[in-house]
Amino acid sequence: MKAKTFENLLRKIVREEIDYALRREIKTLKEDLRDELKPTIIEHTEKPVEISNNSIPENLKTSLREKIMGNTPIKQSPKHNFTGDSALNDLLNETARGDTNLDSTMPSVQDPFKAAGVLPTEAMPDPIAKAVNRDYRDLMKAISGKKDK
Repeated sequence: MKAKTFENLLRKIVREEIDYALRREIKTLKEDLRDELKPTIIEHTEKPVEISNNSIPENLKTSLREKIMGNTPIKQSPKHNFTGDSALNDLLNETARGDTNLDSTMPSVQDPFKAAGVLPTEAMPDPIAKAVNRDYRDLMKAISGKKDK
């Protein structure tokens, strides 16, 4: 065997062995890093604090209830049994009582350009506020007039 061929063969074998050993070492290092980077969840357990009803003053109980519910008692209207489905009955009873939101800020289908209200523009720059709250009806009429010609 020639010396040059032997040298090349030896280099190839050493290179393959080094690659194999490096791959094995890199794999173990990656596994170690994954184990170190896994978040550990620590659960803190504390005893629940019991609050007795006697410790809260009665005026605080009622004042919070009044803030949320108001002072007026809720009047219950008679419920009708329209269908066998309870969810549908509730919806139909609500509609019959007139509890639905009829004061919608959405413009009607007949007049989509009707001003639904002015948007709050305190945080907007002045040119944007003017563009947002501008009445575009005249502009749209002019555009549609040019399309017709």
